[in-house]
Amino acid sequence: MSAETDLLIRNSSLQVASDLDAMITVVEWFDQLNCSFLPEQLWVEAQTALIEGFTNVVRHAHSHLSPQTPVDLEVQICHEYFQIRIWDQGDPFDLEAALEDLSQETGDQAFNPLNRDKHWGCIFFLKLQRDYHWTISYTCGIGNKNCLLLRKNLVF
Repeated sequence: MSAETDLLIRNSSLQVASDLDAMITVVEWFDQLNCSFLPEQLWVEAQTALIEGFTNVVRHAHSHLSPQTPVDLEVQICHEYFQIRIWDQGDPFDLEAALEDLSQETGDQAFNPLNRDKHWGCIFFLKLQRDYHWTISYTCGIGNKNCLLLRKNLVF
């Protein structure tokens, strides 16, 4: 075992079909991972990020693929960090550029998030980064998969 594995309090993975009906399974699985030392605010942020990430895979990344295309999810929790990974098989997407563009748009006083309904996920992820100090990245082409990484370093 590696030192990192020894420090993990929770380490769980789940594979579900690319179907919004799988959301119930995803949320039930995630709820079983809650730890008493985690602040409720962090748990809500993480759960919302997981739901948004999974929904984006189904509605966008896998929209042109079979509903049976698997979505792989992983959660790791330790005293140092909380991490979620979501793997999809969709076309590559430059999340970093999308977040940067949105960051510039949201700085404009005329910005209205209600006019950006197709980009609510990016707006939410940008808020997690800015206001709640989450690290968010999207790596393309790892073994024919893409990985959304949502990570929050924990300080107690």
